[in-house]
Amino acid sequence: MQPLVNCHTHLELGWMADICPPPAGEPFTEWIGRLVLRRRQMRESGKEEALSRQAVADGIVAMENAGITHVGDISVTGLSIEPLLHSRLDGVVYIEVIGNDRAVALDSLARACQIVAQYRPHLRPGLQIGLTPHAPYSTHPDAFRAAAAYCLAENVPLCIHVAESPYENEALLYGSGPFVALSQRIGAEIPAPPGVTSIRYLHDLGVLAAKPLLVHMVHVSDEELDLVAQSGSKVAHCPRSNQLLQCGRMPLEKMLARGIPVALGTDSLGSSPSLDVQDEAAAARQIHDGHIPLDDLSGLLANAAVLS
Repeated sequence: MQPLVNCHTHLELGWMADICPPPAGEPFTEWIGRLVLRRRQMRESGKEEALSRQAVADGIVAMENAGITHVGDISVTGLSIEPLLHSRLDGVVYIEVIGNDRAVALDSLARACQIVAQYRPHLRPGLQIGLTPHAPYSTHPDAFRAAAAYCLAENVPLCIHVAESPYENEALLYGSGPFVALSQRIGAEIPAPPGVTSIRYLHDLGVLAAKPLLVHMVHVSDEELDLVAQSGSKVAHCPRSNQLLQCGRMPLEKMLARGIPVALGTDSLGSSPSLDVQDEAAAARQIHDGHIPLDDLSGLLANAAVLS
């Protein structure tokens, strides 16, 4: 059977489908602020774990019913590992690392590595476990370096959200803009800006050497795309989430011209209407109409190699 790949989602967030933006969309920083506060409320009430477990179970059934064969799932807790082990789905579960405070980020990395070490001996063929430092604006650089080094040494996959919002580069270059205001609003640590754009930042840290799966990749320059191509890194394209969160249009044509491996992902039900990657392909055809051959778009649906 030909692979049908949903290379990026967050099964644990399926219970947040009610915050999915309307068709007109919503600014990314407004949406992520609502998501963070909602999760915090559910965690403090003791309800988050039960909601997440049910969302994982429901999401797996939905993907299996849609004919999906491979998934790249982002997990904060590791709750999706065992259900996916007993499912028909192959792919990767990436354990999240997050925190702009150095100690917090390194503690998060240590916890994630413990989960990887716990489950790796029990994985079946076709299912892997890896790490995902959340994003350049939300993870301390020392945690990025250490996570990439760990993935290289242990031969496990790496995944990173990067260049998604138009405000991300503003925060990294100048330490200003809506991302900084959001951090202040939700009480998060505000990092010192590195003074470079997202992909250049990951390159300078040595993270691209681990050939990560780079998720979203909307706001990238030609020079940065050259760095991605030279590194052998891969890309996850989530066109519906990008539209609904008003992030913009990914330069897919330029990536394919450079031979960068790309596959489609749905992101979570909190930012996309379904987990069916064929719906994602239909959106990609509209967004890239006339610029991408249909054969290339079909290839994105089947590109399980991005999860290696």
